[in-house]
Amino acid sequence: MKKLIFPLVSALMLLMGQQAVAVKYVDAQSLTFLGKMCETTNPYHRVEVDAYSTLNNTEKNLLRTAAGLAVAFETNSTSVWVKAKVGNHSTATGMPRAAAEGFNMYIDVDGEWIWAASRANASGKNADGTEKMDAPLRLIANMDNTMKRCIIYLPLFTELSHLEIGVDDSAELRAIENPFRHKIVIFGSSFTHGSAASAAGMTYPAFLSRQTGLYLCSLGMSGNSKLQKTMAEIMAKSDADAFICDAFSNPTTEIIGERIRPFIETIQAKHPDKPIIFLETIYRESRNFDQNSEKFEANRIAYVRELMEQIVKEYDNVYYVDAQNQTGTDHLTSADGTHPYSWGYKRWADAIQKPITKILKKYGIK
Repeated sequence: MKKLIFPLVSALMLLMGQQAVAVKYVDAQSLTFLGKMCETTNPYHRVEVDAYSTLNNTEKNLLRTAAGLAVAFETNSTSVWVKAKVGNHSTATGMPRAAAEGFNMYIDVDGEWIWAASRANASGKNADGTEKMDAPLRLIANMDNTMKRCIIYLPLFTELSHLEIGVDDSAELRAIENPFRHKIVIFGSSFTHGSAASAAGMTYPAFLSRQTGLYLCSLGMSGNSKLQKTMAEIMAKSDADAFICDAFSNPTTEIIGERIRPFIETIQAKHPDKPIIFLETIYRESRNFDQNSEKFEANRIAYVRELMEQIVKEYDNVYYVDAQNQTGTDHLTSADGTHPYSWGYKRWADAIQKPITKILKKYGIK
């Protein structure tokens, strides 16, 4: 029995010590908020969805998630906390909770954004009916007290209505200038949304943004990137400098052929001189042995390549990036046969970085 007393007392002291730490919280909106394409009533929604009657409920719910949004700040605190008010949330198929419902923190070290923490609260309700996910969550502790520039990425498949950032009561916490340049809207499928990523900041748009310093605003819509005219209208209302589209991962060839030109023309009606860059979809590992999957995917990619060869001739400022083997050829990056895990997303960002930045430089975006 005596052997158990010391561990129990130590655990109790540790718990009491954590609770006793004086933490001050500030509204995240008073810091540097990143990833917003447009203003919304709820700042943690990506689009004012009720303004678009043609969006279906699935599309609305996806656009209410905080995917791609982030908060940037600087602090000399030894710990960082988050306290959120959570709405609809889902882990989605194959999603780690730390990505779907959690927060992912990076710290700038000599110009490179280094992973610092990734955590999520438990889901479900407490005995009093309150949400466990709404409880204060300590992302990291035991840091030194030098001033640090930080980014916290918000959950990929969770709706938020309020967010506060917490630091040591004696520490400084303040907004910084947006660490990224220009403004680029990136629209796409579950790949762009970040399905199967291991943390919220490990999607290919997030990797690409940190690697290039370009400011990407994500309109990832898991399973619902189908060249909808409404999405083109939403994108066209933004003040973006460029547009990137993962537009061929969800729709059939019939839908692609029917919608591609109206989609382009809707954006170009408002942004005639800005680049629209379409991406080739990645190789899905489900093709390896499933003959039906192999046929479907091969036919779609071949169709899109032939179509886009014509499209880029028809429209000025439209481009097609057909980078090969974006996630590698070793068949080691798939989480479920469709989505890459984070290493696959990193490889994807690496594969498209050079062709995308080369195009953007033509427009002074660098």
